Amino acid sequence: MKDKRIYLVGNPNCGKSTLFNQLTGLKQKTGNFSGVTVEKREGTLVLDQSEWTITDLPGTYGLGGIAEDKKIAYEVLLSRKPDEQVIYVLDALNLERGLQFLLQIIDMGVPTLVVLTMKDVLEKKRIQLDLEKLKKSIGLQFLLVNAKSGEGVDDLKEVLKDPNQFRKCPRLWKWGAKEESFLKTTKQKLGINTNEAEFFLSQSLKYLNKDPNLSEERYFVKFPDETKNWLRSEVEGKGYSFFYQEEMIYRSFFIKKVLVDVITYPKTTPGGWEEKLDRVLLHPVLGFICFFLLMGFLFQSLFSFAELPMDLIESGITDLQLFTESFMDEGLLRSLLTEGIIGGVGSVIVFIPQIALLFLFIGILEESGYLARASFLMDRIMGKFGLSGKSFIPLLSSAACAVPAILGTRTIENKSDRFTTIMVSPLIMCSARYPVYILIVGTVFSFPPVFGIFNVQGFVLFSMFFLGMITSFGFAFLFRKTVFKEDSSYFVMELPRYNVPSMKSLFHTVYGKVKSFLSTAGQIILYISVLLWFLSHFPAEYKDRKWNTSPIESSYIGTIGKVMEPTIEPLGFDWKIGISILTSFAAREVMVSTLAVLYGSEENEEGESLRSTLRTEKRADGSLVWTPLSGLSLLVFFAFASQCMSTLAVTKKETGTILWPIVQFLYMTILAFTASFLIFQLGKILGFA
Repeated sequence: MKDKRIYLVGNPNCGKSTLFNQLTGLKQKTGNFSGVTVEKREGTLVLDQSEWTITDLPGTYGLGGIAEDKKIAYEVLLSRKPDEQVIYVLDALNLERGLQFLLQIIDMGVPTLVVLTMKDVLEKKRIQLDLEKLKKSIGLQFLLVNAKSGEGVDDLKEVLKDPNQFRKCPRLWKWGAKEESFLKTTKQKLGINTNEAEFFLSQSLKYLNKDPNLSEERYFVKFPDETKNWLRSEVEGKGYSFFYQEEMIYRSFFIKKVLVDVITYPKTTPGGWEEKLDRVLLHPVLGFICFFLLMGFLFQSLFSFAELPMDLIESGITDLQLFTESFMDEGLLRSLLTEGIIGGVGSVIVFIPQIALLFLFIGILEESGYLARASFLMDRIMGKFGLSGKSFIPLLSSAACAVPAILGTRTIENKSDRFTTIMVSPLIMCSARYPVYILIVGTVFSFPPVFGIFNVQGFVLFSMFFLGMITSFGFAFLFRKTVFKEDSSYFVMELPRYNVPSMKSLFHTVYGKVKSFLSTAGQIILYISVLLWFLSHFPAEYKDRKWNTSPIESSYIGTIGKVMEPTIEPLGFDWKIGISILTSFAAREVMVSTLAVLYGSEENEEGESLRSTLRTEKRADGSLVWTPLSGLSLLVFFAFASQCMSTLAVTKKETGTILWPIVQFLYMTILAFTASFLIFQLGKILGFA
């Protein structure tokens, strides 16, 4: 049977993504909407012999708007095919706000089925909802589900088998008497008798009334010239109130009349636990203490909880190398497989437990409702640096990856805020830096836990996060005072309810993120590992039926490294670190595999881990290469350097010019070299070398 398409539409934090996971399971793929870089999530639902493609549209409070992700839902629904349908996800605890958006979709003439979420919260709060009256008042099919537990999802799947459950209905709300009378007369004169045509007419009337929310004439130009001239003569200067704001008010009148009959609230008692918790988490002092305690716990757990699975993976990779060596004769092919491919790629796979923990922690913060509160809390500080709280979520998202964080700035309407956030987002510690940081920290800061509990490595990692955050604020202030001088926008947001995160939803999120990390970074790491293996073994000579490879110092890669070594030596780096910095420009995590390949090319003790090898590496004068001082210098270099082609590419895409990625690369590179130079040279002067 032909593939069908359903769009999931709804407000932010309404349970839409959780329902998407319930319907599609692991049959998901992530891409971009055509022509823009807003992420598109699609999944497949198979029932009996039918198959549906389900697209999760970005959450928004209404159609249109300035921000790019809000425009997407509007454009997709406007250009949909006639047989494509909508599941509108409605938060049962925010019916008034959610019905505003639903009425807009009804006005467009889209076949719609409504799914009410938060069934469990309704029952817990003892709120009574008369579903039958709601169906009768709106004219659509309504289903009540618990998206977290999956209760009611099977009923939804059964309903999906019947295409008649997706319904259209006429416009439910009415304009003022004057506007409604004119609209009725105009529809009769022009022969308009469908929702779609009436929607185009009403949008054209807003355009003629010079509605600031509708400045484009895309609807008006669809009419013949004769009709356009008649509409102009009848509307312009006649005092009609065809405006978006007026439309919202009249829809609100209708919604309030409906809700009076369908929903009953119990007698409430003031001062619930949510309000008491907000008094702490949103407190100007206690709130920040809680935030930094949470971040500290995260970085402690990255070492404490992930240590065992990391050791198991590292041991498994070593066993795989030994197993491969056991059935292959010594030679170039065995060296390529064990040192280049298994050693290079395996050195990054070791860090997957910590990366998964990071994504899990961010997912918990978001689903629990804390992330929005942290954004509100940080608005107080960010305002002093020329930013609003709208920039905080993209900045914190950079802790996963700067690329989606920069894409996330499309929700920021103010251009100066948006461009400033784009320019400083790469300074926040991202998941690509984690393998590098964890390798360096585990190598040079291998001290016993303080008081037997607090991990020194975790403290150093938290310090790097804090350094990135403070530096991003500092440069945001600099950009706002020099380049992007427009006033910041006001920050208004709705704080979501506290929720217990759905384990199934968290699993899908972490699984998808880790899979994406392996599929994108993994390919780059594989290719560069093979290239580095070649450069570190050649030139080679075939003699006596055997390949004699070059020592690494006289190989191609050794020659390149020796040329660049004088430039980076004042920073405390040797030529091998220099090569790893060079290759990490493709992707930061490539540095780890580069070091694994370079040190794998030397004669090391069998089964010795990379960190153990680095600790014993010495310079020509016998001094250690990897010391706390050189390690700190390298950490700071990676904290500031623009070592990511993907970030620069998306910066160009989002700013629309090559200028800002060049500025971004230059200021971050100069900052990295200067900071590392000062740290290493001052450290030597103070006797820390």
